[in-house]
Amino acid sequence: MAVKLVRQLSLSLIVVVIASTISLGWIINQIYIHTSAPISAKQEYQAYLVFTRALANAFDASENKANVLAQWNRQNNLRLSLLPRELFPVPPQLVADFEAGEPLVLESDSGAAAYYLLTSSNDILSISLPATDTNPERNRLELILTLSFYGGVTTIILIWIWPLIHHLGKLRDTASKFGQGNLDARVRSHRFSYIKDIESEFNNMADRIQSLIGDNKLLSRAVSHDLKTPLARLRFGLDALTETENDALKAKYAGRINKDLEEMESLIETLLQYARLDESRVKLNTESLSLSTLVESLIDAYDQIAIDLHFIDNIQAGKSRIWGDKRYLAMLINNVLSNAIRHAESNVRVSLNLNRKKLLLIIEDDGEGIPDNEREHAVKPFWRGSQAREKKGHGMGLAIVARIAEWHGAQLTIQKSQALGGAEITMTFALEE
Repeated sequence: MAVKLVRQLSLSLIVVVIASTISLGWIINQIYIHTSAPISAKQEYQAYLVFTRALANAFDASENKANVLAQWNRQNNLRLSLLPRELFPVPPQLVADFEAGEPLVLESDSGAAAYYLLTSSNDILSISLPATDTNPERNRLELILTLSFYGGVTTIILIWIWPLIHHLGKLRDTASKFGQGNLDARVRSHRFSYIKDIESEFNNMADRIQSLIGDNKLLSRAVSHDLKTPLARLRFGLDALTETENDALKAKYAGRINKDLEEMESLIETLLQYARLDESRVKLNTESLSLSTLVESLIDAYDQIAIDLHFIDNIQAGKSRIWGDKRYLAMLINNVLSNAIRHAESNVRVSLNLNRKKLLLIIEDDGEGIPDNEREHAVKPFWRGSQAREKKGHGMGLAIVARIAEWHGAQLTIQKSQALGGAEITMTFALEE
């Protein structure tokens, strides 16, 4: 899960960076093209051409050009040189302007130079031009566009990454609250969150830890309570057994001790059974099975009881197939049936109904039922309602049922039976697809 999430985030970030770079680069390039006209070399050096034109006219009028050239080059940075006309090719479209006295400005790796045609000698005067800064307005535009590009890319990345930082911060704060003992702390996940899976897994983990801590508290209280009574009776029974010489009393005390041991053995077996169900690594051997057939076979095992047990199957043959582990589903149904039989006065009814694409297994009895304010606690381990205090059992039946139902994705609901007046336990299963 973590590797998959990292890959998704990395891929998303790469896509955002590449897309923003390409799109912003193209937009800014179009802005630059449409707002800035190209500047020719002649326009760039326009300020110098006024001076070089006057210099070329003065040089053309001088009589001893060689001496003037040598003396100028010794005293000035603007270098002058003479080129024969035939060695200086001029593009045909510029010949007319060049011969009329217009300068020709050329740039090369060594720098820029202005070329003038001397009318007195038909030679070419080359005047080197100093390096010039780019037009300040152009520089400013280029700087603005460059900063806009990098600022735009940075802004887009921050827009992408801010929700991630925000949700990670909320996850950190929630984890801190949970670690400090606030077991109700949960992350409010948003459907557009980049770490929605992590938030969901954190909430599931928190639910699991809270449930385990609650179960451990209940188990510790229940075990301490349920073990104290038989242990005390064992102690008294052993003391009485060792003190009496009457064989009849010895047999009576031994029977009581044996009964207390069986009660303790039953409690320990129940504890171990729930502990096995509570393991997170339980492997379900799921298969396609008929819920009607399974329920009917389990009900047949209760043919010797005094309670009137009815099974009403409202499902057509072959239409009640679900996916599940047969062994655990049998445990689930048996726990609900045994609870109903133990609390019923005379009648228990089991029915199987179809509601859209859901199978409803309903088990009802005509006992005292479960009060409204106790139903949410009925699925907790070792919890026994006010109506069950005088009944045998450890209060684990519905806790086991809830755990197995959760494994199978079934919904468990507890309510009052409208037909029989007692408790009504409904388990909703998804049909096999």
